[in-house]
Amino acid sequence: MVFAVALNKYSRVLMYDAKNFDKQPFTSTALIDPTLAKISFPPRPLPITSMEFSSNGAYLLVGTAGHAHYILDAFGAKLMAKLEGHKGLDPSQPLGAPPSRRLSGEEVCFTPDSKYVLSGSEDGKIYVWDLSAQPLKPIEEGENREPDVLRPVTILEGHAGPSRCVRFNPRFVMMATASNDLVCLFPHLETVLVN
Repeated sequence: MVFAVALNKYSRVLMYDAKNFDKQPFTSTALIDPTLAKISFPPRPLPITSMEFSSNGAYLLVGTAGHAHYILDAFGAKLMAKLEGHKGLDPSQPLGAPPSRRLSGEEVCFTPDSKYVLSGSEDGKIYVWDLSAQPLKPIEEGENREPDVLRPVTILEGHAGPSRCVRFNPRFVMMATASNDLVCLFPHLETVLVN
């Protein structure tokens, strides 16, 4: 019913109604992390590498090349949470530059139940965040607060090199990760996440 488009040059997320995709987006939101304004002025733009809707329809996951990924409200594209703790695959990637060989756009995903977010990292580990650990509220326009910061609940050993691709198979409850030259399979991932 709805699809999202990221405009890296403007750090914006546009949402379109699939029936009226030839019309203007029904919402256009600037992806601004207020914590970045404390580091530099103007704040460094976010190099978006991927976007994915959760299967429950509540969240939009925005993956970046830097040291954070973001959870947005799937209805209005409002910032809800910042996922920190991993090492970005290419945090120095300048905005508008052609993608480097270090980036894949496949390094972050939801689990099928929309409860967890899984991400690869420059250090080869797989980081897991629990979205159900606390209620997430979108930041309303004009509201002056920072997004909720979620830290990983589990860190799995993955690869000797950067883990560039993380995907989940809902049918067999199995996660697969890939690095430059190695693929790892994690069968029965639900027991790893629960323990």
